[in-house]
Amino acid sequence: MRWLPRSLRSRITVAVAVLVTVVVALAGLVIVARIDHRDRTDVDRQLAARVEKGDQDAEKLLDQRGHPDAGQGGDDYGGLLAGSQSLVRLISGGKVVAQHGETPTAPLPPPARDGYRTVDTGGQTWRSLTRPLDTGGYRLEVLQDIDPIERRLADNTAIVAAVTLFAALATAGGVWLLTRIILQPLERLRTGALAISADTAGPQLPAAERPQEVADLSRALNGMLDQLRTSMESTRRFTADAGHELRTPLTSIGVTLETLQRNPGLPTAQRARALEAMSAEHRRITALLTGLQTLARGDAHALPERSRVVVGELLDTAVARAARRHPATTYRLSADVPAPVHVDGWPVGLRLAVDNLLDNAALHGRPGGDVEVRLTGDAGTVRIGVGDDGPGIPAGQRHAMTERFTRGARTRSPGSGLGLALVDQQAHLHHGTLHLGVSRGGGLEATLALPAAEGEEPHGQPTQD
Repeated sequence: MRWLPRSLRSRITVAVAVLVTVVVALAGLVIVARIDHRDRTDVDRQLAARVEKGDQDAEKLLDQRGHPDAGQGGDDYGGLLAGSQSLVRLISGGKVVAQHGETPTAPLPPPARDGYRTVDTGGQTWRSLTRPLDTGGYRLEVLQDIDPIERRLADNTAIVAAVTLFAALATAGGVWLLTRIILQPLERLRTGALAISADTAGPQLPAAERPQEVADLSRALNGMLDQLRTSMESTRRFTADAGHELRTPLTSIGVTLETLQRNPGLPTAQRARALEAMSAEHRRITALLTGLQTLARGDAHALPERSRVVVGELLDTAVARAARRHPATTYRLSADVPAPVHVDGWPVGLRLAVDNLLDNAALHGRPGGDVEVRLTGDAGTVRIGVGDDGPGIPAGQRHAMTERFTRGARTRSPGSGLGLALVDQQAHLHHGTLHLGVSRGGGLEATLALPAAEGEEPHGQPTQD
């Protein structure tokens, strides 16, 4: 609707002014109509009272037909009607045979039927009541000039119009000033939005407490901005990490390809080693991109709906598949909980965390060694512990190992350095923690502690760090 004002302030002002105008106008017109109805009802009542004296009035009118001065107040009846803007007429055979009272400015036609009627003639408006008499075949008509009532109606209507116009103007001016105060929180939100830049982490939109609708809008917009900043930071971090980490393997693949192109007669053994090196770099790139993509989704909180996960079943499946991926490693799973325990979370994310712990234990443990997997719980917490028999990680370096692209100084296996970072991220997304300690075999034990599902209190032996 293009005819509506563009600004909210103008729309509110116009809407309230129109509403007040309609209400005041309707209320005024109702009052005017009631007053006019009362006045006209009073006239009709007076006419009816006069008609009740019909027989007496008829005799007086017949007696005074021959006295021309009677209409000037010479007798009692004429004196009563003179100056009262009233008129009494005696009708016979459709003609006026006698009349007394106010002289109309123009001839009044005789009534065609009995009852009430309104007659306009000569610029005057008369209200008339006609009644048949019991004797003589006459009809008596009593009339009252209602021009004063018509003028009162016009005056009252004009007053209502003036009051309505004044109310509309006063309301528009008052609302225009008040909306400036009321809409100040929105103006502050607009100013704050203009100050926000995509290149900075702040500031947020100003928090409003009143009115409630603006406060809710402020909180919703700040929440949206936080999500957008988180998503943007995740995208930037993904881009930076991918660019930094992919440079080396891509360079290595490029060098190998250039070597093969320049040496078409390269011995078969050397060519096989070059192709194997490129395949290894390709696998590294694929694993790196998969890990970075998973981290980016977690950073952006691009998560599915939470569901209840049976931890024991998840561990059984994960350990069985890890044993197939690392046939030289022996996995031992033990559960020290009296009944199946559950956590509320994302099955894919939990499975990713457990798979990374199992793979890390196989890759960084002793070749052909053992990996111990334990499920314990106490005081509303479910713990998944994975321990290997490798060289472990010194206590001073354990916290740094949860950072991205961090690899231990003692590690002998290839990797992207994202495994424990992925586990730590999933722990935080599930409101849990990741603790790195010493396993029973002297290697690293990673313990993933998660809150049990609501209503569950698992009991068992706590994990010893």
